[in-house]
Amino acid sequence: MKKIFLGITGASGALYGKKLIEELSDKCELHLCITPDGLININLELEADYKSPSDFIESLDVKATLYDYKNFAASVSSGSFMVDSYIIAPASMGFVGRAAGGISSNLIERCADVAMKERRNLVILFREMPLSLIHMENLTKLTRAGAICMPAAPGFYHAPKSIDDLIYFVVGTIFDIINVQHNLYERWEG
Repeated sequence: MKKIFLGITGASGALYGKKLIEELSDKCELHLCITPDGLININLELEADYKSPSDFIESLDVKATLYDYKNFAASVSSGSFMVDSYIIAPASMGFVGRAAGGISSNLIERCADVAMKERRNLVILFREMPLSLIHMENLTKLTRAGAICMPAAPGFYHAPKSIDDLIYFVVGTIFDIINVQHNLYERWEG
């Protein structure tokens, strides 16, 4: 069974993180970390009042290992802990800048650093727009270091009918990148 690490930062896009948790929890061994700003956006965007990341995870009734964002002793913080893929979704531009600079001020940033130094799959789903030159330079640095940086930009050729359809497209694209089977959207057949 694949081991996947998912980090949720303070960027807009909590629905992407939520859908990833729901879909990955029964497909892999899921390891999670949510920053305080990530929890703020979860509450704002899901119109909820979770007191902690564990309250949020318990509400989803999923199987996952949750780590405190300041726990640098967590197993996932070590390159010797074999994680198949790391996903940061949503990823704030603050995260992007610190990761591009090799700065690990929390567990999610440390996991991104581990992914890059160990040459493992790292998918960074950013939502910010428009992008400044600094954002683009940081994303370029991460891409050169082996990360796959993708905007939270769904396609429309599958004729989405709802916000969920848009979320499923982006999450399905992440699954394609990390090689997890899914039926979240209809594939293009021109």
